[in-house]
Amino acid sequence: MTPFRLNPSFVAHSSVLTLLLAACSPASGDADGTGGTTGGVTATGGSISTGGTVSTGGFATGGFSTGGLTNTGGLASTGGVTSTGGSSATGGSSATGGSTSTGGSSATGGSSSTGGVTSTGGSSATGGGGGKGGKGGGGNAGASSGGSTGGTSAGGAATGGTGGMAASDKSAGCGKAPTIASGMYNNGSTISITVGGAQRRYILNVPTNYDNTKPYKLIIAYHQLDGNDKQMYANGYYHLLNLSGNSTIFVAPNGQKNGAACTGTGNGESGCGWPDAGGANLALADAVVAQVEENFCVDKNRIFATGWSYGGSMSYRTACSRPLGGTASWGVRGVAVYSGAQLSGTCTPSKSVAYYGSHGTGDNVLGYDGGVGLAQNFAKANGCTWATPTKVTSGNHVCTNMTGCGAGYPVDFCSFNGPHTPDPKDPNQNTSWQYQLVWNFFNQF
Repeated sequence: MTPFRLNPSFVAHSSVLTLLLAACSPASGDADGTGGTTGGVTATGGSISTGGTVSTGGFATGGFSTGGLTNTGGLASTGGVTSTGGSSATGGSSATGGSTSTGGSSATGGSSSTGGVTSTGGSSATGGGGGKGGKGGGGNAGASSGGSTGGTSAGGAATGGTGGMAASDKSAGCGKAPTIASGMYNNGSTISITVGGAQRRYILNVPTNYDNTKPYKLIIAYHQLDGNDKQMYANGYYHLLNLSGNSTIFVAPNGQKNGAACTGTGNGESGCGWPDAGGANLALADAVVAQVEENFCVDKNRIFATGWSYGGSMSYRTACSRPLGGTASWGVRGVAVYSGAQLSGTCTPSKSVAYYGSHGTGDNVLGYDGGVGLAQNFAKANGCTWATPTKVTSGNHVCTNMTGCGAGYPVDFCSFNGPHTPDPKDPNQNTSWQYQLVWNFFNQF
């Protein structure tokens, strides 16, 4: 599968989210890159919220654009960020110069690591239509090193210690043949599922050497605004599929816009996101997990969620509302939130969930401080000693891990000098350091 990096053409929010965020549509963007718009789609229309303007941009399979939104009325989200206006971002790309350094400075109560992970097997995307919002960065994330446990690592998020691996809790699908036909997974086919009387859908990947007696990790990948399940499949579930070594089942649920299920069949869909004030998308996650657990052998103690921007918001909501050991029939052991904010309904975490967050200090779509706030909320829930993470303004990313967290429930936060993207790069890097760190973070449990 040719990896690609999403385009962050996040634009002004409309009335889809009456409280926080709504769908918007990027205008068609200029062509950028050498390979055309392979597999990508450019949104060509949509609604604009009153009081906001939209930056132009587009989706492509070749890279991320860094365009943003202007919200003159302000976007307030509990625990998130308030936007007060300004002009939309019109460009920007990841830094390409400089050298990777090791070491880093430590905030009180937490240790920091600096630097990047050099990719050993990733390839750069060669095409895709870049919107006016900015040029895409290059490549996938096949990094060769990552986080260490209980300490500081160069270029990786150090974790606070796992406290030992928990025993597997096998799902109902263990030891039996699935009733979902084999032609419905591992090929980008959408699986229909009825939730709250509405037809929703998701895409499923199962290890190619699947053994129904072996419990597998399950990762839920939530797409960003203007994305969809097809896009998650195309990029390998934020590039984690290729890192998983046939150890993990992946699902990509599809979002909503204008109060209804997204139905687009292309790579991305304008306005498709995760408004969840009424809990419809949390109910979708419940239904998808239940169906996968019934059909396949899932380790119920090792379910994770990840997502960028609006998908990061939905990941946060899932961790807050569906923690492992909570009152629901399932829960997540850990989450990874890229450039997120609290936009999918409000929730204050009260139970521990391992938390990885990252955010660019130059993010003008969802502000940096809001991303730090999400990590702080889980640091409190996890019993950590909070220390404001090191904030970088140049050079390599810095990852800070909180100290004093409950055994097996670390909180790591990575700050990088860059825009609104899940695909940050350090100087002299062609591929992102992020996804290997996330895989290492999930795989420690």
